[in-house]
Amino acid sequence: MLRKDFLWGGAVTAHQSEGGYTEGGKVPAVCDLTVTGKFSDFKDGIDAYHRYKEDFDLYKELGFNAYRFSLDWSRLMSDENTYNEEGFAFYDEFIDELLKRGIEPIPTLYHFEMPVFLYEKYNGFASRKVVDIFVELCKKIVDHYSDKVKYWIIFNEQNGILQKGPKMFFGAVCSEGENPITLDHQIMHNTLIAHSLINEYIHQKGGYVLGMATIVQSYPETCHPLDTLESMKAQSEAFVFLDVFARGHYNNYFLANMKLEGTMPVIEEGDFEILKKGKTDALAISYYMSTISHYGEDSLTNVEDVVIKKNPYLEMSEFGWTIDPIGLRITLRQLYDRYEMPMYIVENGYGYDDQLVDGTINDDYRIDYMRKHIEEMKKAVEEGVDCRGYLSWGPIDILSSRAQMKKRYGFVYVNRDNDDLKDMRRIKKKSFEWYKNVINSNGEVL
Repeated sequence: MLRKDFLWGGAVTAHQSEGGYTEGGKVPAVCDLTVTGKFSDFKDGIDAYHRYKEDFDLYKELGFNAYRFSLDWSRLMSDENTYNEEGFAFYDEFIDELLKRGIEPIPTLYHFEMPVFLYEKYNGFASRKVVDIFVELCKKIVDHYSDKVKYWIIFNEQNGILQKGPKMFFGAVCSEGENPITLDHQIMHNTLIAHSLINEYIHQKGGYVLGMATIVQSYPETCHPLDTLESMKAQSEAFVFLDVFARGHYNNYFLANMKLEGTMPVIEEGDFEILKKGKTDALAISYYMSTISHYGEDSLTNVEDVVIKKNPYLEMSEFGWTIDPIGLRITLRQLYDRYEMPMYIVENGYGYDDQLVDGTINDDYRIDYMRKHIEEMKKAVEEGVDCRGYLSWGPIDILSSRAQMKKRYGFVYVNRDNDDLKDMRRIKKKSFEWYKNVINSNGEVL
């Protein structure tokens, strides 16, 4: 049985949904620089900048009591010394419209939307100057919204920097001759310093912070002990962040490993005291899939020596992601056993190239994926895990992180594709009624 106050809802980002690229004082963001031109771009999104009230009505119909979104940094700052009040006014109304519908706003303060001018001048979160600028912005945001917002996520999938994600997501590039792993660790450290300072400020204002990481559950390829060590190493890339969120310090293994491989970041005097301020109220995860790890030819200290292989016991999506609902249950139990903190699933879902046929989308594959994941979440709760929320990723179709519309996650179809904006009409999929029944029954009807 799930808690009566269990949070049900969905999650999006500003840059994948809003559009309004040249409106309201917005400036270019680093996520725009990750677009390859192979698919589309983030300039139009799904036009949520103009249509969010229509979308919120659909979320209310679904029964949402929570909605996660990002506050687009590039909409809130015109330059490093000037806040864009027009951007704040937009989010004022945005949040008010959620509250009118009984939906708890859960803003993410950083979701890869740093203004390009901070990358060009400082190399983004590789610089402590950008940490200072971001912390001051977030203090202004918290002051502005603390009477309306209870739940806060500071960084989206903060450990992604250690999982071969583009450094540009954090506004940085590697200079010639620079060790890319050392740069990753510098971004890791700097963002954890920022997280800790902002976390402290949110708590001073009475807020509740969810420390977030993305989890790709890792299984040893064989029963060889070295494969188990490799799997443990892969998971340590999430634990290093979660340890700060839960304990206020780095774990000894990761510190020792950085020293062994010569990839220690610059750690300033007093930083370890700042990290002690990083303890959050709860942990939040995104979970989509699992992987297999085996020990390769490189040494154990090479943090990128993780080889992903197809698991013969699991199916895969058309985009090559394993479908592993039991992996979610394993993850929840593993993290709760380690940290004994409330858990929230703030991203989970099934991406598919949905086809509109005779005005409908019969996405039984999505229902099957989500049903099985929610079932395993419930089993974890029965086994003692304090899980307090489930937010689907992309409850309405949005552009993917690589700016394509073919990978759709929503319960609501948006009538546009990579090349043609069409009319962006919203169309309920079969999964819409299914998720509505799940929410209305608090997870009892699956």
